[in-house]
Amino acid sequence: MMNNEQAIDKLQHLLGTLRDGEKGFSQAAEHADSTQLKTLFAGRSQQRGKFAGEVAAKIQSMGGDADKGGSVGAALHRTWLNVRDAVAGKGDYAVVAESERGESTAIENYQDVLNDADLPTDLRAFVDTQYAQIKASHDEISAMKSSMKAD
Repeated sequence: MMNNEQAIDKLQHLLGTLRDGEKGFSQAAEHADSTQLKTLFAGRSQQRGKFAGEVAAKIQSMGGDADKGGSVGAALHRTWLNVRDAVAGKGDYAVVAESERGESTAIENYQDVLNDADLPTDLRAFVDTQYAQIKASHDEISAMKSSMKAD
């Protein structure tokens, strides 16, 4: 069975992922041209901020320090590159593509945690709830990217 410290480390990893996503979507909103995309990405940024708050509260309830930052693994596995550098002046397609890439990494990070057979049942349910929403977000952004490519 996973000990408390290991469980907290898993949550720290997700917290880093969520904080990355919050920043990444905020930058995506700044760099999108279309009002629809600006609104979508600003909303996703707020969602990730809310999720990060939930994970931080969970870490603290388990006796961990949510402000400690993620583990070494999280630092090596950054979700978002600097969106500004990746999309500057390249238009909405580039912003959507970069957002999709960030979401793909977020999904992988959540799957890494969920694939751990020793993850306590209550934590699995908590992580799975967020994962389902991140997966839905990825699928929506991915479909958007496909439709933009078709234009």
